[in-house]
Amino acid sequence: MPTVTLNTNHFNLDVGGFAGFFGGEEAVSAMETVHLYRARRWTGWFNSPGSYSVGKHYGKLANSRFWDGMFPGPNAEPTVYIGLDGKSGPMYFASQSGTFLKQTGHLAYLLMQRCKDQRAVIVEGRRTRANKVTILEMPDIKFDAAAKTSLNIRARDGFHKHVALFPIATSVATCILCAWGDDWYCFSLILLGILVNGISCFVIGSASIVLQSAASSKNAPPGDGMLMDGNHVIVVLGKEKNVLAITQGKFQLEYEPWIHNEYAAIGLCSLLLVIQFLTQLLLIPQGKLFGQVMFLTSFAVSWAYNLFLSSMDKEYLQEELLAQALNLSEDHMKTYKLGTRTTAAVFACLALQPNCEPEEWEKRGFKPHEILRQFIPNDTHVWAVWRDQVLEQMRSSKSSLELFDLQACGNRIAAFNDADKNLLSDLLSDARTAYQQYLILQVRRRSLIRSISSSVKAEAW
Repeated sequence: MPTVTLNTNHFNLDVGGFAGFFGGEEAVSAMETVHLYRARRWTGWFNSPGSYSVGKHYGKLANSRFWDGMFPGPNAEPTVYIGLDGKSGPMYFASQSGTFLKQTGHLAYLLMQRCKDQRAVIVEGRRTRANKVTILEMPDIKFDAAAKTSLNIRARDGFHKHVALFPIATSVATCILCAWGDDWYCFSLILLGILVNGISCFVIGSASIVLQSAASSKNAPPGDGMLMDGNHVIVVLGKEKNVLAITQGKFQLEYEPWIHNEYAAIGLCSLLLVIQFLTQLLLIPQGKLFGQVMFLTSFAVSWAYNLFLSSMDKEYLQEELLAQALNLSEDHMKTYKLGTRTTAAVFACLALQPNCEPEEWEKRGFKPHEILRQFIPNDTHVWAVWRDQVLEQMRSSKSSLELFDLQACGNRIAAFNDADKNLLSDLLSDARTAYQQYLILQVRRRSLIRSISSSVKAEAW
């Protein structure tokens, strides 16, 4: 039987054809994490696949005529292009300042998503369509002294820098092995990939994330209000300047002047990435089989690392950055799951009630009936009586909740049939449930304040 031999003298792995295209989407997605983790920009020193896709993608950030010709397409702001801005947030309705925003921005969107994922306290009561209400007490934001409406955000730590040692070590090792095997073509191409990807990561990731808010007047009323997104509502309580950071604030990438000037440095890195792709496409076939295997090995490990980075939930990472920057711990946020929308409406209205006498509500700009209408715009006789009973109870100093009994409605329901009376009875029962939960919330607040004040006194002693 004749022996079969494998002659590799004229055998080449044609890896150059997919050198720039393989792993392109993963590489672009991995690069979007470069601002979200501390020291991430220093961990790009490996031979990454997808250089052509990354170069074409980020080359559009450069905004001069030369770079527009090299990388045609609209010139977007880096913050929007990388995904740190651009999402539309929920509607915002202020309870005292009169502000109404049909649509908020990216930070309000992130906050809403975070509150939706928060574990909720289930409130007992009648159930139809569940609604969630998050009570958010905004802590005081310490903006930068120089720019009173901006706040530098410190990127979070992560174990990614330890995982990055694998593609870096693999690329360096395969580069050395190519030199040891006297394959200078593959040695040069792996070294080129290490340098170009490392420089591109450093330049693109050299920006700092800044939370840019809007200016507010020192004499502005409290910024209390509601962020409303379907069946989820966030009741935001706090100073106007703190609430503005959520409703009108945004993330912004601030580059050094040498990069920010037409973003030419990013354009140059993108050009180097395209040149890397063309060079690898032309010269990889000139290398030896061993060198081509080493090149492919560095690509495979780097692709696995890019896949690891691209699998991260970047929206969740942004939520963590926002919560960390504004100190939004669980002590400041509490979510309640209420059985009906009427219960949620009364509970939110009570939470927004200012700490003053009812006679001063109009002076403060607080209009509880408008808050209830934001939830339920129905204007039938049953709903009108229900709203009147809720507002009367809010103005009353009594805690017995007798106004939520059907008999307390008096002659206003004399013409009601049985169906209307049963409906009103259910609605008043929902209001009672909301009021009882609000009283529990008030007791918890007082106990928390007492515990904080006692701890402060103990520290003073």
